[in-house]
Amino acid sequence: MTTTLQNRDLAAVMARLDAMDARLSAIVARQEKTDELFAEMTPILRDVMATATAKLDGLEKKGWFAFGRELAGVAERVVEGFDPREVHELGDAVVSILRTVRALTQPRVLEVAADASEVIENGENAAPLGLIGMVRATSDEDVQKGMAVIMEIMRHVGRAAKAVQAERGARDPMAARKEKLAAALGPRRKRSEAPPATVGKAPVAAACGGVSRGADEPLVDPKAWTKEAAAEIAASLGVPLDGARWAVIDFARSEFETTGTSPNIRRLTQGTKLATKDIYALFPKAPARTVARIAGIPKPAGCI
Repeated sequence: MTTTLQNRDLAAVMARLDAMDARLSAIVARQEKTDELFAEMTPILRDVMATATAKLDGLEKKGWFAFGRELAGVAERVVEGFDPREVHELGDAVVSILRTVRALTQPRVLEVAADASEVIENGENAAPLGLIGMVRATSDEDVQKGMAVIMEIMRHVGRAAKAVQAERGARDPMAARKEKLAAALGPRRKRSEAPPATVGKAPVAAACGGVSRGADEPLVDPKAWTKEAAAEIAASLGVPLDGARWAVIDFARSEFETTGTSPNIRRLTQGTKLATKDIYALFPKAPARTVARIAGIPKPAGCI
């Protein structure tokens, strides 16, 4: 009986050993295949790395990486100087510019431009044309068509000028009131009176809290700033002043007094420990520029 049990145990052990031997053989075979693969791929990988290194070195020598760094700097200045709405408008403007360029580079338009350039280049050969000659020339169908095109262009230019003027007036709600006030006071001014005070080229346009303010809104003298003036400017901009907004304004003034530079949006977030979205929540439209106007300091560099 004991001998039978020993034989069974021995047979079980031998079976396990056979299974382990089979597994080890499979692992060894797999490792050999892996080693063969690495041996075959190593020269290829070396060639790939050498090619990639050469390509990257060529790009570096051509200035692609330097260009990328400068482009990132431009993007950073755009982020600091413009709010998302202005960037969106800039994108729309770029699309419009590209469409205009595409229209101007159509073969027919380029052909007309080339003909006009040739006429200008040979202008000294053109015979002088008097008033009567001009009248006679208007009977030519091509001249009539050209005059019609020129008049249509002038009509569009005039319409665009009106739109620009209206947009400027919309940006400055006080513009119409200032014009009415200037029209009312202009004729009454005596010749002996001195012209309005100026700082550089910017005439004084108004006063807030008894403090003179320039035509482009910042105070003429930042040292003359008062909280009453700030409250009046904020009210004209539709910005309610509370504790959080006063903290941002006080930091902006402190930064300007310390460095002589008005803080941009990034510096405002760093100095006040507020997130960019929080700054935009407090001052939705052009935060850095709005804070500077209320704080009575010049607008930050990069703001328009």
